[in-house]
Amino acid sequence: MFDSVRDLLKEMMRVKADACLILENHKTGEKRIIWGRNIVTNAGDIWYAQRAAGETPTNDFNSLYLASNGPDPVGKSDNYDSFTVISGSEKLVSSGYPKTNDDDPDNTGSGADVVTWLFEYATSDGPFNNVTHSFISVAGAGSGSDILNSYKWSESWSKDSSTSAKIFANHTMNGV
Repeated sequence: MFDSVRDLLKEMMRVKADACLILENHKTGEKRIIWGRNIVTNAGDIWYAQRAAGETPTNDFNSLYLASNGPDPVGKSDNYDSFTVISGSEKLVSSGYPKTNDDDPDNTGSGADVVTWLFEYATSDGPFNNVTHSFISVAGAGSGSDILNSYKWSESWSKDSSTSAKIFANHTMNGV
């Protein structure tokens, strides 16, 4: 079933992952998948509660940020200052997201009780080097800004001008 131990480990990480990055090199056609674990922060819990109650959320979370350093493990009290943000990496959420039961075939973590966020970087975005973490916050976030979630990638990655990136963050509603 698996050609190597590395393939087996990647599959095991996919099963535990709730963040997925797909890097596609448009010159070679090669696709690379990197998995991550994310946690919804305390501010994110409030955002989801306010949205579920039909209220206007305190924070208008809508942008992803890439970071070259951050906490390990990521935590409930993380905020913008917990990370070394990569300049120029802010990306607005893709049209139609967040949504449940995502039908994008690249997102293997979707489901009826899963809220999916998608962020797409074109070949013209970046370059971004040594990305280790990502998080969702408000547009134009800065020092002290609350964040919805944060995640650490299973390995660092870079994106050059030949490569696009799709980043999925999946939040399963556990009913606790």
